[in-house]
Amino acid sequence: MKVTQLLLVLGITTLAAPAQALNIVLSNDDGFETANVRALYQRLKAAGHDVIVSAPTQNNSGRGGSMNFLTPVTPMAKASRHGSVAAGSPGVGKDAGDADVFYVDGTPVMSMLHGLDVVAVKRWGKQPDLVVSGPNEGNNTGLINNSSGTVNNLLYAVNRGIPAIAASYEGTEARSHTALAAGALEYEIADVVVKLVDALEDNRVAGQPLLPPGVGLNINIPKVTATGQAAALPFRFARMGLATEYQPVFYEKLSDSPVAVGYGAGVAYPGISFANDVIAPPAGVVIAQDDSELSEFNVMREHAIPVTVVEGVPQGRRSNEELVKIQLRGLLGAAP
Repeated sequence: MKVTQLLLVLGITTLAAPAQALNIVLSNDDGFETANVRALYQRLKAAGHDVIVSAPTQNNSGRGGSMNFLTPVTPMAKASRHGSVAAGSPGVGKDAGDADVFYVDGTPVMSMLHGLDVVAVKRWGKQPDLVVSGPNEGNNTGLINNSSGTVNNLLYAVNRGIPAIAASYEGTEARSHTALAAGALEYEIADVVVKLVDALEDNRVAGQPLLPPGVGLNINIPKVTATGQAAALPFRFARMGLATEYQPVFYEKLSDSPVAVGYGAGVAYPGISFANDVIAPPAGVVIAQDDSELSEFNVMREHAIPVTVVEGVPQGRRSNEELVKIQLRGLLGAAP
């Protein structure tokens, strides 16, 4: 079934189910007020889908799958990222200007789960047909995906059995949805995601979910510099790989990191910054290398949109399991 459905996604067969409106939970890790998430919200609704937004109040980039377990979400200690919700407001609430836009003063996965467990159940009496996370402000490729709130929203959704897409855009300016106007780049980026959703819906097996159980898609849209370029970008199947623009490195002094200095964080205190194939890490530190043409970051560098099939449970491949069973045979005893 998995192979058949993935072939359908590729458009290899014409036995497609009729397109229909989807129930969609839209989230991100940059905040519910961002231009990217609101542009996609508007475009998905314009395509006929029933969409609710449930996203964090603040920019939570790099928080990964973090959650505040068994901790009440209390009134907000500070205003939301772009100021539409004041300090002291309830920690979970609605946008005053749109009853289908919800916020959570917590981590990305917390906000996405609020969309699934509270809003979707009240709205549809069931879980949504699809979760979309993003579009993120900046790319999420390779090994940095472990730290991405955008991608971890996908992972938690597919582990719930809900098809999910994580979408990121390499060149987005961080701005509020109040800056959106006709012709804004954010709408072009949103249209790329809608095109992918349409392809999944147009080619799915009748009566089946959009993607095989436990499966999601990670896509990264390369930076564009002119109107219409995003629509012309080709989609390419990719593998996550290790290649990334952001290789996390712990520095004894952030002032030794060119990236930290460039961002105004180059102080004489320790902390995490980034290195890559252009900006070398400190002496003695080895960063991952990945020259595979299939790795999503390398596909994006060729100005195509990498589409990476992601599974939610980080289960080791069978060949590695067998090697470890042999290595630990004295400890594990007879392996099943």
